Amino acid sequence: MKLLSIHSSNYRTLDNIAIPFSRHYCTISGRNNAGKSWVIRLLVALFLKDLIMPPWVTEDNPFDYNEDKTQWKKDSPNINIEYCFEINKNDDPALIFFIEKQAQIKPSSDTNKLIIIFDILSSNEIRYQVKIDDKEVESQAAKDIVRKLGSSNLMFLYNSTTREEEIYYGRVGRPRLFYEVVLSEDDKNQIYEAGKKSERKIKRLAREHREDLNTFLGNLSDRYEVEFSPLENYATRRMPIGIKLKDKNVEVALSDWGSGTQNRTKILMAILQANRIKTQGSSQDKITPIVVIEEPESFLHPSAQSEFGRVLRKLAIDKDIQIIVTTHSPFLLNLEDSSCNVLLCREVSKKKPFQTKVIDTSSADWMAPFSEHLGIEASEFDNWKQVFNTSKSNVLLVEGITDKGYFEYLQKCVVTTEKLNSSIEIVSYGGKDALKNNLLLKLVLDKFDTVFITFDLDASAEIKKSLDKLNLKEHQDYIPLGLNKDGSEKFEGLLPDRVISAVSARETELVRQMQSGDSKVRKHASNELKKKYLEEFKNITDYKPEELTELDKVIRKINHKFKGSTKYHVVRR
Repeated sequence: MKLLSIHSSNYRTLDNIAIPFSRHYCTISGRNNAGKSWVIRLLVALFLKDLIMPPWVTEDNPFDYNEDKTQWKKDSPNINIEYCFEINKNDDPALIFFIEKQAQIKPSSDTNKLIIIFDILSSNEIRYQVKIDDKEVESQAAKDIVRKLGSSNLMFLYNSTTREEEIYYGRVGRPRLFYEVVLSEDDKNQIYEAGKKSERKIKRLAREHREDLNTFLGNLSDRYEVEFSPLENYATRRMPIGIKLKDKNVEVALSDWGSGTQNRTKILMAILQANRIKTQGSSQDKITPIVVIEEPESFLHPSAQSEFGRVLRKLAIDKDIQIIVTTHSPFLLNLEDSSCNVLLCREVSKKKPFQTKVIDTSSADWMAPFSEHLGIEASEFDNWKQVFNTSKSNVLLVEGITDKGYFEYLQKCVVTTEKLNSSIEIVSYGGKDALKNNLLLKLVLDKFDTVFITFDLDASAEIKKSLDKLNLKEHQDYIPLGLNKDGSEKFEGLLPDRVISAVSARETELVRQMQSGDSKVRKHASNELKKKYLEEFKNITDYKPEELTELDKVIRKINHKFKGSTKYHVVRR
């Protein structure tokens, strides 16, 4: 199942607010007290209310009207919470079967909307309402469906900041350093029936889970292997297994590793469990869970945060599991689709914060979450919008539109000795100044698998200082374009002389304007000449190898950077 939205009225700071969620990896961010914790509590109220409770939830009622109502309202309207889910015949057959049986409503298609509404009165009474594709369910059936959601382990909640090293797998509140393997009904029955053979069965299951978790850990640059040690004589619906990580030849209990390593491993365990339920559950008990992670960046260095963010985003898509993250880190935001980042803030009146509101990140304010977390003015992102919208994993960053035109042409046509790697997406970053913001540039670099940067040689003294701070190496990660002689310190310095001569002979007025004392006139003339050079370069088809020697060197270095990402065509002249 996938959570599509929550609409809340008169609940804490969440008054008359609709919070959207994307189907795979989505984030909730904002400053302290913006309302992130209340969103998580609303999820807990629905999914975990019939189990062992967090401190703020009672077994009979997950809400306390007097505590939970919006405090600045003078009257006493009901608290109203509406959850909207997408349920799927393939991923959630047990839930769909239960709904058909209890509500006597047959879903109209393979994918349906499930609406759950809580109406909390001032007396603390809760009135439930359930709709299936806008068809309202009878009252008792509605209660049964809500009870089913609360008792089916449909949310794996992990709080990275919990001091007691707690991991939540449906049943919460018990600190432990064990990995709880969720057994299917078939596995459970086999274990019970086997009796004395149960230990061998548990070890086999532990080995399977170990292999799966090792695959997940393989996404990290730090190479660990996991070892499980099942407890003896223990066989129930949930099976705790002690965890050890191997680093080379050293085997250490998970609890003895650093907090960051523990944190990442436990989060991957939660995703693994959700995926096993999704892929291995029978139609009788299969409902795909949602994974909710609070502040996964905790205890992680920024570089590790960046890597882990990419791993989480990849797993959410590859495994088709919804992962909802609350975060204060720009590296844990969804870098591929900014509309998946929910930014919360508080409206302020007379210097006092009131209700929470959602910033729309699907439109002009796409950069708002990044700006908030990096402490960078939103205008700094203007040149990077195309970069953030890029879907490919291999990117060549070029300074301007004409540079992009050259490289795109060199991808399509055999001009130089090597054709430019066709797997690369060529993206303009809109001018050299964009490369001077180290925080933003690091975020951009971490978005992709492989990045190579080009810029004009005449800006090299300014740009190299910034790139060196990010440990980028010339000719390996970036290259200045141009020749070290007067008038040739830009991309055009790599072009054959006959291209420059032909354009200069035809465009004498533009050449004359380049000597103007007016900077605007010079800039206009320069831009127009750049376009003319590009047009002329494309029109000539009979280049000799020696004319393109310098340009050929650039293409070879770029191709070397991306070698192995995708095969590219090479033509020897």
